[in-house]
Amino acid sequence: MKVIPTVIYDTSGNVEKIEFYNELGSFEFQALWDPTDEQNHENREAFRKWSYGMAEKQNFEVEK
Repeated sequence: MKVIPTVIYDTSGNVEKIEFYNELGSFEFQALWDPTDEQNHENREAFRKWSYGMAEKQNFEVEK
């Protein structure tokens, strides 16, 4: 199944989570940011890569 990631930010512009929706727009699952991790470009890229990998391990195809 293909899923579409949506990055959710808090009111300060920090990444809060990535939600994954199927092609019909229904929620499938989410990956939550660890609030103890610093909000910087490298950590955000690592989080995105990790969450996409998690989805692929569950046999989802991530739309990029």
